[in-house]
Amino acid sequence: MNYSLVVNGFGNAFLQEFGCPCPRCARKDPVANVSVSLIGREGAGGPIRWHALVDVGLGVVDSLRNTFSAEEARVDWLLFTHWHPDHSLELNRLGETMRRTARRRGGKFSRIPAWCREGTGRWLARNYSYEWSRCLDGRPTTESEPPGTPLDPVPLGVEGLRVTPVCVSHAGADIDPENFKARRFNCACFVVETQRRKTVLLWDLDAANTWIVEPVTEAQRRAVELLAGADTLFLDCFSWRVEEHAGFSTGHLSFATARRFARSLQPRQTLLVHMGGHEEGEGNPGWGWTDETWGREAQRLWTADGLPGTVRVPVMGEEVII
Repeated sequence: MNYSLVVNGFGNAFLQEFGCPCPRCARKDPVANVSVSLIGREGAGGPIRWHALVDVGLGVVDSLRNTFSAEEARVDWLLFTHWHPDHSLELNRLGETMRRTARRRGGKFSRIPAWCREGTGRWLARNYSYEWSRCLDGRPTTESEPPGTPLDPVPLGVEGLRVTPVCVSHAGADIDPENFKARRFNCACFVVETQRRKTVLLWDLDAANTWIVEPVTEAQRRAVELLAGADTLFLDCFSWRVEEHAGFSTGHLSFATARRFARSLQPRQTLLVHMGGHEEGEGNPGWGWTDETWGREAQRLWTADGLPGTVRVPVMGEEVII
């Protein structure tokens, strides 16, 4: 099988704020929360025979309609980075449309295998009890390992593709579903490897992940080794400079921290995702920036800093060979 990755969306949690006049919120082109599809084709450019979906926030199902023909529509696995709504809000729409698709084809719907960390599984079962029991075959881990810990590869059951989760810190999602005041590590990024290329999906993490730059434990060193040297790095870039808003961590990276992480990881190509900018405040760099402005300003500093490879904003529906 030939594998590729399709960009379903790269927007942040607040895609377009109602009543906001900034250019980013006023745009009319389709938008979606951060998500990608790992697809396997029968030969180069052939029909799609396998599909693992990573995160399913707003707009993602519309993106899938533009990627898959009616005959090819399928979801063989669902992988969650974490439980936040902007990564799970279209779970019902996805599950129910796949149930109806199975009926149209005269077959029986099989619940979608879903990988996530244990804490995220508890949150999903709590927030989406119907979908968790009727649409998903939940396969959460049984751990709460600290950030910088590689986990066992996801047992996808296909040859030539290896997806390894790595634990990350993401303030706002590292919450115990049984005790909201208690911290529990629930979040992961993914290292996607084929025989030819390595792709790293590194979104929804905060600046507390200093192990990326200065690993201390053996687990952290293994994690950095896994993340380093990617052909393509999808990297969180929520803001230009701000990482605290109203006294709280945004839970995401500013472009300043993103540059530090990229220098440590040395990717060949970096694609910025989860871009926002409203926390910067009106009139400051980042506020209301369009994708074009983000890409231009990011490349300017990237070049000035002598950072590895190239940096840009992806395009909705873009397909990357992996």
